[in-house]
Order: sequence, then C-alpha cells, then structure tokens
Amino acid sequence: MIAFEGIDASGKNTQSRMLYEWLKSKKILSEFLSFPDYSTAIGHEISAFLSGKREYPKEARHILYAANRYEHKEQIENWVRGENKIVVINRYSDSNIAYGVANGLSLQWLKAIESQMPQADYVFLLKATPELSKARKRKDRDIYETDPSFLNRVSEVYDALVEKGRWFSIEADRSVETIHYEISRFTEELIR
Repeated sequence: MIAFEGIDASGKNTQSRMLYEWLKSKKILSEFLSFPDYSTAIGHEISAFLSGKREYPKEARHILYAANRYEHKEQIENWVRGENKIVVINRYSDSNIAYGVANGLSLQWLKAIESQMPQADYVFLLKATPELSKARKRKDRDIYETDPSFLNRVSEVYDALVEKGRWFSIEADRSVETIHYEISRFTEELIR
C-alpha cells in the first residue's frame, strides 16, 4: 500500500493518479482509492460538513473520516493480501491523524480509531505551503482550505509523523512531471 499525504492542494490527487497509471503501464497489478469517498452515505455527510451545510463536533468529524475508510477495509485487504496488488491511496489514515491533531484532538485517540485499518507500507508526503495551496485552488475551497494557520498546523503534524524508511518527503512546489519522476523512481526502488 502506498499512501499520498499532505495539506490541501499539495498535489496528492494528481500524483497518486499518475503513479497508479504508471504502475498500470508497467503491467503491475494495482488499484486506486481516494478518500474521502464522497459516493457513500458517510461520504455524503463528510461533504455536507466540508461545504458548511452540516455541523459536527470535531470528534464526530474524525470518526466519520475513519468510518469512510472502514467502508473499504475488506476490499483493501483483499487487494493487498488476496490478489497481491499494489494499492495507491490518495489520503489515508495519516490524513485523519494530522488534521485531527491540528484540530486539537488526542494523537492516541486518533491512532486508536484508525488502528484496525491496514497500515500503508509507504507514504509520500507532498510538502506544500498554505500559500501554494491557495495559489493552486483559488475557488471552491472548503472550510479547512480557507484557514492558512490551520494548514500550517497540519503541516507541522505531518512533519512529526514522518517515519524514516517508510515516509518520503517530496517538495510539492515543482512541476507535476518532476514530482512524478521522483515518485516513480522511489516506487521502482520500493518494488525491487
């Protein structure tokens, strides 16, 4: 499992999809997921919160994010263990942890609610500043995306979560192609 993490508009969706397409081009069995998955009932609630149509206490919000992943747990496990596929995921459990801690929740509590999900083997952390995030996405920004001080806190939490050998920090202020090249080279080494 390869997860992509980082603040909003850091390039996670673009780079995770590019890696998935690259794996397919190499005839490597792979699957792609992106969270939150807004197509589910839980995903609809998350979307309503992010757009300001619903209010939830912060604990409930982060339980919803975790539950959205648990909706896919069996499928993920089957892909990884049963079918021996590489699963590329745009935002995974560490996203809930980083945003939750930045929201003032306990690291231990957040890790506990994510603990039954399979852990990503590798994480690409796309490092972007709040200014870069804003420049990349000027409109239709959700409640998290409009608060630069919050995004700074999220970045700091991500930096604290980095585990050497499992996490790879990638500077996100470069061209899409340059970043993809770096990620695909890393991935080639990891597969070997």
